[in-house]
Amino acid sequence: MKPERVAQLIDLLFQYIEVVPADDFYPAIETAEAEIGDTDPDDVLYLACAIASDAAIWSDDSDFDEQNLVETYSTSDVISSFDTV
Repeated sequence: MKPERVAQLIDLLFQYIEVVPADDFYPAIETAEAEIGDTDPDDVLYLACAIASDAAIWSDDSDFDEQNLVETYSTSDVISSFDTV
């Protein structure tokens, strides 16, 4: 991918990045823990944030495939979606 295209991609991504305050996602931690905590406890907070903000997760971590609460996208999925723009 050309450097100009990478810069466009980064600018576009930052239009969709949201900081989720702890008070907003704290209530979703129990649900996330029940769904993915046994698979990978380190992923619980990421899942809780996604649940609380009604967002998808972009990750190449296959552990997120073990849950059904939010959509997940791999890096190749994301890149493919920009190639159609």
